[in-house]
Amino acid sequence: MTMRVETPKELYWSRLVWPILWPVLMAQAALVALCLVVGLSGWWLVPSQASWSATFFLLLALLVGSSLNVAVFLTLLKQRLRAREQRVEAALGRVARTLDAEAGEAPDAAERLGDPRATLVERLDVLARLLEGQVDRWRSELDARRGAERRLADDLEAQRGRLARLATGRERAREESRLKSDYLHHLQQVLTPLMTSVGDVLASDLFRRDASEAERAAVQGLHERLADTAVLLENLGGAPVSGSQPASHGRVLIVDDGPVNLMLAQQVLERQGLQVSTATSGADALTCLNKQAYDLVFMDIYMADMDGVETCRTWRSREVDYPDRPRSVVVALTANAGDADRRRFRAAGMDDYLAKPYRPQDLLEMVKHWLPGALNQGKGA
Repeated sequence: MTMRVETPKELYWSRLVWPILWPVLMAQAALVALCLVVGLSGWWLVPSQASWSATFFLLLALLVGSSLNVAVFLTLLKQRLRAREQRVEAALGRVARTLDAEAGEAPDAAERLGDPRATLVERLDVLARLLEGQVDRWRSELDARRGAERRLADDLEAQRGRLARLATGRERAREESRLKSDYLHHLQQVLTPLMTSVGDVLASDLFRRDASEAERAAVQGLHERLADTAVLLENLGGAPVSGSQPASHGRVLIVDDGPVNLMLAQQVLERQGLQVSTATSGADALTCLNKQAYDLVFMDIYMADMDGVETCRTWRSREVDYPDRPRSVVVALTANAGDADRRRFRAAGMDDYLAKPYRPQDLLEMVKHWLPGALNQGKGA
């Protein structure tokens, strides 16, 4: 069964004109009926004065007047509808121009919408389809944006979780650092009396009189190692030094067979702009002397192959072979700084001594004393 589609004219009459026209026609019919009743009543009451011709013309005049009223009404209605239609067509023309301005946006539909030969209903139908397509595109864009927002929200939540884990890790690292600092402080407290006890044993007359040379060397080596450990703990517990500085003209040689203390002293001096070389034995130190001159030498006293005192004696004897070089300042690094030890250092040609354990600032103060102006800006660690 096929459905009948109303034409635009039928739609125009059935939905717009007829709902307004039929009350007017009913009113006119009521007026004619009223006039007819009045005329018949007069003819019945005064038959002698009544005339069929007069009654006929009266009814004819009423019908003609009613027809004129309806015609005038329809004319005014048509003019008003035409004006409304022109406004709608103008609006549709603007929509068509707007759609033409959109690159690739349904050109056939836009041309159909702006065609003046198409009926208003057809053009409105085209407009409805275009608006439905635009709404679909907007809905797709909105869905895409919502999807992007959800992804951004998920990423943000993941970043928050990562930040929370990093914060937790930072707090854990701080706690571990605090515990390690406490451990270092505790080790320093334990090491200090131990070094004092070993130093007292070395300084006691009974030990010097009864101990053999091997025993004295073993205890001396133990004292030196304890002093090196104290230096390490002091540097680990101290504040870090600022970033590295440009190298100055001061050349420094550090001679120490303890790799940790050697590294720490080198970092402290290099960060102050000094040119630092290192040696792990007396023989290495003498090899460095053959290559270049040094303004300042930090010499560890207790070393396995050749101690610092013997190395300094050989150093001074070899300096004579380089008369064009300035004399190096040699500073002893020792845990024993008694009067007898200091006299022994002086006799070997050493200029000064630095007692272990020493702080980085003590090292820098020694450089300031013997090499004035060598440190950058004259600042310590």
